[in-house]
Amino acid sequence: MIRQKLAVRYLTDETVDCPIPMAPEHFMRKRFTEHDFVHFGDVGVRAYKHANQWRFMEPEVRSAGRTIAALPWDPEDLIDPRPGGRIETDTAPGDANWRALILGAIHAAARAARQGNGCPCGPPLCRRDASGWSLPCGLTPAGLLERWSCYPIACTLPIPTLVWSDETWLIPRTLSVILDRWEESETRLRAVVQACSGCGTHSKCSSWRTPTTGGWKVLCPVCAAASLRSYRQELAGVAYPRVRERGPRAEDFLCAVCDLPRPAAVWDHCHEHGLIRGPLCGSCNTMEGQGKDFLARKGSVQHLLRCDGCRLRRTLPAHHRLAALRRHLHYEHGVQDCDWPMHGCVSVTESDGGYECRVRCPGQRQSYAGIRLTVSEVESILSRAIAEEGT
Repeated sequence: MIRQKLAVRYLTDETVDCPIPMAPEHFMRKRFTEHDFVHFGDVGVRAYKHANQWRFMEPEVRSAGRTIAALPWDPEDLIDPRPGGRIETDTAPGDANWRALILGAIHAAARAARQGNGCPCGPPLCRRDASGWSLPCGLTPAGLLERWSCYPIACTLPIPTLVWSDETWLIPRTLSVILDRWEESETRLRAVVQACSGCGTHSKCSSWRTPTTGGWKVLCPVCAAASLRSYRQELAGVAYPRVRERGPRAEDFLCAVCDLPRPAAVWDHCHEHGLIRGPLCGSCNTMEGQGKDFLARKGSVQHLLRCDGCRLRRTLPAHHRLAALRRHLHYEHGVQDCDWPMHGCVSVTESDGGYECRVRCPGQRQSYAGIRLTVSEVESILSRAIAEEGT
């Protein structure tokens, strides 16, 4: 079996003369939350986890590259990709809908163009609204290509192939077929019903899937609570390298933050002091590492302060300090019960001697663009947050 980097090299070799715009480097998929396949175009390649590394079978990788390279390609054989003359945009985030993904890129490019060049229509809305596959006000085909030419979908690069026909975007027939097949395959794989390894109960809930060093473990909350240990701070004050070398395994514990019982996957530790904080599932560990919305989870501050160094200093790790400030501003100035991510509603920019803050939740009429906090005010907010929630 081969690793992802080598798989990318083989795909590049197999498609070196392929006229279809492909991006083999995007085969480096980072997460396998829904299933164990990576798509190269419409060809799904199975991944196998070994020693905590995702690997692939070389023949399957090379076959995927050859399959795409053998497809006919005529960039002038263009079609209107809108089923029934319109595009369905009412999809959930992360859905496999290539038309909606391209439309999102078009809208993003248009917003950037209007911010840079102004809008001739004026507020509040552009006359050429972003409906269907129209060319939004302020955007040109060249501007779209300049901003989004490297935008990948299933390792293809569809944006450079689009042609504006005075009323809609057209796309080469072959690429439309590839992306339609990818969409069908991805949707089918995500819909596979999985059985709990403990009781056999079937569910489509991806939260039952927990990564291990050898693949995925599917366990419902009831079986997780019955078969795994709750963390009681048995490793408080222990350095991470010692636990990594001698155990115990995080997989034998429940996630220390999740509301519902879920198997842990890793030992979360403070990178500033090197001390164990507790076991986390893959999702919570990713959120903690990004530092964006981890503090929206109940008990997150207490978890971070399980590091003796942070608790004694009564502080949070650096990448969580701005998140704590965003959380405070969201609660104080945002829309009540707003369920948008905090980093999507609150922006904080550090400036000379303080912070410039803006809070804008969906449906909020007033924009709090003028909030300015001094360094001492921010420190006071963070101290109160730790005192109130860190006990």
